Amino acid sequence: VGDSKQLPPTTFFTRGLDDDDILDDEDMTEVDSILEEAVASGIEQLALGWHYRSRHESLITFSNHFYYDRRLNTFPSAAHQSDTLGVEYRHIPHGFYDRGRSRTNRAEAEAVVAELVQRLQTEERRTTSIGVVTFSMPQQRLIENLVDDMLHAHPEFESYFRTETDEYIFVKNLENVQGDERDVMLFSIGYGPDRTGKVTMNFGPLNRQGGERRLNVAITRAREKTLI
Repeated sequence: VGDSKQLPPTTFFTRGLDDDDILDDEDMTEVDSILEEAVASGIEQLALGWHYRSRHESLITFSNHFYYDRRLNTFPSAAHQSDTLGVEYRHIPHGFYDRGRSRTNRAEAEAVVAELVQRLQTEERRTTSIGVVTFSMPQQRLIENLVDDMLHAHPEFESYFRTETDEYIFVKNLENVQGDERDVMLFSIGYGPDRTGKVTMNFGPLNRQGGERRLNVAITRAREKTLI
């Protein structure tokens, strides 16, 4: 059982890295999967027809159109796209990609952490589970550091980040979020204009072979809302 539109195995765990080694986006390389071998050998395929996760159709529309040939049957939502459901894009006007240096977007990372604080401070939003997905490892590490700083200022939120907590808040990147789902997913793309306003066609793992599958994994994690 598997989905060839999502990620195959990688060589990440075969590198023998030390705990203190700094990983980069190039440290994970795709390897052949049993699923792809089975498909190539002509074994009959049976595709699932129902999509169960998304509680708003817009959350699966992109993947259904571009990856699954609009074959997925979705459940129409009684509610229109709103503050609590669907896909929302939030522009960070002062953000820039620190190309050639830290390879992060600090303003964007700070906006993600501010959104976490705002949600945890709001009683009706506190009950929804949250996940954070970054498009690169440097951006993931930056947000993790900012979360640590935030928890020093707000120790009352620590329980929401403990792994033993049911559906704890996580910060992951494109390579290791497969299999996870949360009510609300916060996306930190990170890439964009640099300090001079120049945009290069570099989007980390998305530029590599299989990048389209990483994107499909990332954009299908939310049950209720994706905030980009």
